Amino acid sequence: MLGAALFASSAMAWFFFIPGSLSGAIADAITGEEGFHCVARSVKVGDRIKTGTGPGIVKSLSGESSRCSTNLNKPVRALLIPAEDLPLPAGKTIESKDPGVKAKATSSAQLELSDDWQQRPLVAGQDPKVIVLYVVNKTTNTALTLGSIQRSELGQISVFAQTRQATLAANLTDAKLSPVETLKVGQLPAWRYTVTGNSKRGKQTSWTYMVTIYEGRDEVIIVNSWANSLNFELQQAEMHKIEDGLSGVVPP
Repeated sequence: MLGAALFASSAMAWFFFIPGSLSGAIADAITGEEGFHCVARSVKVGDRIKTGTGPGIVKSLSGESSRCSTNLNKPVRALLIPAEDLPLPAGKTIESKDPGVKAKATSSAQLELSDDWQQRPLVAGQDPKVIVLYVVNKTTNTALTLGSIQRSELGQISVFAQTRQATLAANLTDAKLSPVETLKVGQLPAWRYTVTGNSKRGKQTSWTYMVTIYEGRDEVIIVNSWANSLNFELQQAEMHKIEDGLSGVVPP
């Protein structure tokens, strides 16, 4: 299974933890690989990395590792040492040099995706300040985005969900809207709805979108999965499984 824990490039990048095992330890003894974190290819020895238990400094890199092969953005295995008392390296800053430019979206959310899902660059209309992940599955002919908005920027999430649903419907013709369902995913309050309608441009294909909005303490997560309407009925159970499996977000 592919754990998608994504981040925006910065001086302090989010980590991906590697589950340990005896067989992994034996393999490490043979290959010389070390470390319990996966990082991006751009990370270098000496970089400061943000982890769930505090900052760390990259002591060594073992290259692209099979232990990190299921992570789209962080394929390199790294050994970190605690850095709570160490200053940032010279030239390293956490804040953007241009305070007027908002950083790309980042999130602590994680989704379990099979190897059939492949990450794609964002396309026109997908806001990089909101969309963290865009993936497609050619096997099932489905697609999915994961977005994040700071919780402090929003009021009542139930109202936000209704507004998002109406906005999505406005981009389709002959749109049909489901009721907005209130549910709980893990410890997160969540709202889910579907929208079905025809695309306004190109072939008048009917699409069905299923959107789940999750309220966390610090961020609101939006997962939108879709397929053409005939295929949606076949893929709906898998879409529910993916959206119900979201993790990594601190509850409110």
